[in-house]
Amino acid sequence: MVTNITERENTEEEKNELLNALDRRVKEFTILSEFAQIATESLELNKVLNDSLDKLIELVAIETAAIILANEQKGEVTVVAHGSVSPKFLDEVKKLPTGNGITSRLALSGMPIVIEDVSKYPQLADISVREEGLQSIAAVPLKSSGRVIGTLFVASHDLHSFSSKDISMLNTIGEGLGPALKNAELYEALRGKNRQLNTQNKELMKQQQELVKKTREAEEASRFKSEFLARMSHELRTPLNAIIGFSELMMDEVPGPVNKEQKQCLDDILTSGRHLLGLIIEVLDLSKIESGKMELSRTVIALTDVIESLRTTMMSILAPRKQSLDIIVEEGLPHLYADELRIKQVLLNLISNSAKFTPDGGNLKVEVAKKGDWCQVSVIDNGIGIKKEEQKRIFEPFYQLDNPLNKGKGGTGLGLVVVKQIIEMHGGQVWVESEYGKGSRFIFTLPLAAAS
Repeated sequence: MVTNITERENTEEEKNELLNALDRRVKEFTILSEFAQIATESLELNKVLNDSLDKLIELVAIETAAIILANEQKGEVTVVAHGSVSPKFLDEVKKLPTGNGITSRLALSGMPIVIEDVSKYPQLADISVREEGLQSIAAVPLKSSGRVIGTLFVASHDLHSFSSKDISMLNTIGEGLGPALKNAELYEALRGKNRQLNTQNKELMKQQQELVKKTREAEEASRFKSEFLARMSHELRTPLNAIIGFSELMMDEVPGPVNKEQKQCLDDILTSGRHLLGLIIEVLDLSKIESGKMELSRTVIALTDVIESLRTTMMSILAPRKQSLDIIVEEGLPHLYADELRIKQVLLNLISNSAKFTPDGGNLKVEVAKKGDWCQVSVIDNGIGIKKEEQKRIFEPFYQLDNPLNKGKGGTGLGLVVVKQIIEMHGGQVWVESEYGKGSRFIFTLPLAAAS
């Protein structure tokens, strides 16, 4: 009989233990659920911190609760506390280096810390805790991805305030709160980064607006410059043509005979006048191109005929320097679709330029060949060549190479610029291949009539 009573009592105890254990598990799940709800309701770090502490004080009868987050990268400590705690205590905790304090000890151990009597363990409790008059404290780690990111800290002005059940509940809360706080912290960092990017974006937009404004101003200034050059060039051509015309009449002795010395002076006037007229025409052409006033009059042309029609003019450029010219055109070359007058200008500019940089008695070549849908023209000389670092700059306006062969007879530095603009208006390309001391090859391409 006694045995049966004992067995019933044991069974009842086991049943009560199971019920208590089940009750604890239900309570733990309930707590985790409530803290998970806090984390999902908001991703703002301060709100999650404050709402979590409110819920903690509601669940556990404690005087003081705090959450301490340590950011080792920034060397900062974030502290949020509820209950009977002074602002001085919070300030002291924030001043602690991230390597000190309870958070660091938890990071090393990864286990809860319980101090039932602070006075007995001065080495474990920070001085700020003792100064606050807190007698017993407990702290559990807040973990995310296996790393301690902070501390859930509770304290009381009484001794022995925290039971094993309290610590178990704190552990449960810490397990659910750590990832939630990490997500909120990352979200806060993301918001900060977005604010920074928005600020940078506004600054970039402001700079872009300034750039657009300055670009328009530059375009307007360029247009005014081009119009001014066009007007000036046009105005200069009229009196210059008169000077050249009267010089030619006097050279032909139409007004009357002139002596040898006078003829020499007239020849100098005529040569300089023609040179100046050529410079003015180059400036006028460039200003027309830049202002968009130059239009191409394209027709189907035979490049062989164009070159032959220029042979006499080209030889007049080369004859004073006793330079020779070879013209090699691929047989059966298709016709081009181009502005004949402008192509003549391109060829004469390139021949004239090569002649300037070729010694007396030198040789020039014009080679023409079909390359796919394009006609490729090369003007080759055996002159002084161009240094590699200067080859990219020769197509810039007003850039002039140093030429020991023509001291004092420089041009405007616009001839090659005009060539480049005309070729690109046709849809082609122009470039130079040169080795200093061994001559140069200027190459340009033009579209074939069939391809066009």
